[in-house]
Amino acid sequence: MSIDTSASPGAAAALFKATVAVGAVGIFLAIYFVFTDPLLSVKVAAALLVGVVGVISFLRHSVFWRSDQARMGWAQDDPAFQMEVGLANLALGLVALAAVLFSWGPVAYGTVMLSYGLYLAGSIGVHLRDAKAAGPERRSRSRSRVLGKVLNTGIFAAALLAFGAYALSL
Repeated sequence: MSIDTSASPGAAAALFKATVAVGAVGIFLAIYFVFTDPLLSVKVAAALLVGVVGVISFLRHSVFWRSDQARMGWAQDDPAFQMEVGLANLALGLVALAAVLFSWGPVAYGTVMLSYGLYLAGSIGVHLRDAKAAGPERRSRSRSRVLGKVLNTGIFAAALLAFGAYALSL
């Protein structure tokens, strides 16, 4: 499988699948370690759910931006919005990885998870606004797609907020 940066959705689709896989593994491991090692639980959650997911999301939004537009079914000549989104993901991801690498502790882990969770919760509003602003022909085609985005992002944001709050309680 070759990954390219053209308008093919292949690269972004592969990166999105990697994001979902890392997120699922991160949630599973974080829940698993809650019962045996709470500090390791939030450390794993910060590393995977914010660190790795943030870096992969940066790649998808900012490096493979044309592919990401094709995957989402929209196109813009100026990718400034995607660059901003990608850099926000990268910033949070790198801070989370640094927090874990340098063992900054549960307050740092909780802070990055709460920040990322709130950021993603806000993106749900953007998805809903875009769906409402779409014309009737596009709205009927995209309802299930928007519902999927809202559901996926909502579950992930809720997990981040829950683990973030848990980390701050340690």
